[in-house]
Amino acid sequence: MGKLLRRTVDGDELLVEWTPSDQASVEAAQAEYRHWRGQDYEAVQSDGVYYEPIVGDRLPLNAEEVILTTAMGGG
Repeated sequence: MGKLLRRTVDGDELLVEWTPSDQASVEAAQAEYRHWRGQDYEAVQSDGVYYEPIVGDRLPLNAEEVILTTAMGGG
């Protein structure tokens, strides 16, 4: 099962989960992913240890986690 997360200053927020064999969950996850990417969020695929940037508007269905993030102020 994959998880789509949104990184916030308070931690990661679970947006949606999907199972590749469940078409309805895949469609919901794809729509949610495209929604946030359309708001200039960047995406990385993670296995819990390594992070790999995702290019494009297609959710990698084999990912354990996809994390959406945007620039957060600091300094």
